[in-house]
Amino acid sequence: MIALCVLFYFALTAGIGIYMVRQKSNVAEFFVAKKGLTAGLIIPLLFAELIAGAGTVGNAATAFKIGISSVWVNWGMSIGCLFVFYLAGKIYLAFSKKYSAMSVPQIYMHRFDSKTRSVMMIILVAVYLIIFAQQPVAAAGILGPLLGVNKIMIGWIVGAIFIFLTITGGMKGLAWMNVLHSFVMYLGLGIVCVVAVTAAGGIEHMQAALPAKMFTFNQPDVLTVVGWVLGTALSFFAASTVVVVLFGSKSQTAARNGILWASGLVLIFALFPALIGMAGKVMVPTASANSILYVVANKLGPVYAVMASMGILAAILSTAPALLLISTTMLTQDMVRVLKPGISEKEEMKWARIFAITLGLVATYFGMQSTSILAQMAGAFQIRAVAGVVLLVAIFWPRVDSRAAFWSMLLGGTVAAVWHFAGNLYCTSLYPSLAVGVPILVILTLMAKKPIADGHEKYVLALEELEKEGLEEQNKPTIAN
Repeated sequence: MIALCVLFYFALTAGIGIYMVRQKSNVAEFFVAKKGLTAGLIIPLLFAELIAGAGTVGNAATAFKIGISSVWVNWGMSIGCLFVFYLAGKIYLAFSKKYSAMSVPQIYMHRFDSKTRSVMMIILVAVYLIIFAQQPVAAAGILGPLLGVNKIMIGWIVGAIFIFLTITGGMKGLAWMNVLHSFVMYLGLGIVCVVAVTAAGGIEHMQAALPAKMFTFNQPDVLTVVGWVLGTALSFFAASTVVVVLFGSKSQTAARNGILWASGLVLIFALFPALIGMAGKVMVPTASANSILYVVANKLGPVYAVMASMGILAAILSTAPALLLISTTMLTQDMVRVLKPGISEKEEMKWARIFAITLGLVATYFGMQSTSILAQMAGAFQIRAVAGVVLLVAIFWPRVDSRAAFWSMLLGGTVAAVWHFAGNLYCTSLYPSLAVGVPILVILTLMAKKPIADGHEKYVLALEELEKEGLEEQNKPTIAN
């Protein structure tokens, strides 16, 4: 029964991708759904991408170990989305409008220079591939026991499906897929959460059975929690996930409404897998943390096992193809087009498919080697946090020039990556990254020869055009029905 539901869901999602491959008319629509996203499409696209398999399986696994604090990574994403729209939305919209930018590195090129663009591309591709790599792992942890198939084999099969969905659906296709995925996630895991907490004796019984610290929001320690939230929120200033929404939205109003609703839905949804993981600590304390979400659902009965499996599958399918598409977009737009400026759209799409297949296979392999899904995701966000800080400071400090941005991002990002892969000794990678990147940014900015950087002057001109367009849109007469 469950296996048939899973296969049907895969087929339905693939069908949407195959249908959408016939609807694309140009590269811009494939990569960022240029001007094709309404608020109704932005909400499920952004919500589903923010949750991911790591936000379900990984969230429940971490909650099984430390408690309700596991929600902070997802909550940090919601905070980051709001910060981006209200503090940095204009710079992305302005440069996208004036220069037809389709990637975050292109924005950094216009504000700073081509060297900074290259650093930004490397950082973002690395970050998104780290996050993408966790999705086949999350899927294998659920589908392996469910179908009675080796987890490694399932991981590779799912990785191949992600690649297929990426090269067929495009961004607008993924948005339509996420309408389905979001509904399945919220309904399935919401019901399982309520039933699991009830089966565990209710919240009061769980509080009596579990250590009190599992119901506090400062675990495993305050420094780590602050690192999760601050690192995630800051990293979103350089996050293609939310920026693609700005690039592809039909209007600023659609972008704002979509981001606000998606962020609110994430705040609520993050509690579902966290409470399931904590209920699992009461019901089956000896279970494996990485499989606790499915273990609890299976213990509740086959109907709930189906709901949990479909919810997790929806979360994974909603995120992985989008991450791979974003990485492919950056490599195509910010590397291939630089090396081959006269490239045709047909050749550009060929390179995009090559990158999708290659990156998908490599990331799937390395994902199989990881242990903590949520920790890998949080660490990945913190690697790009310094790049977000650079852009945020540059918005409000016109003096920040390309040299300051380049060296701050290069050295700060390198420190974060090394610290993360070394095991986050003593603290999360955010702190050493900022300790290196921020002083370099400040010192080199103070040493800049011009009080207003060339890139800031470009931004001011682009912003004037954007605001003029906004005024014209507001002043258009309303036609009565």
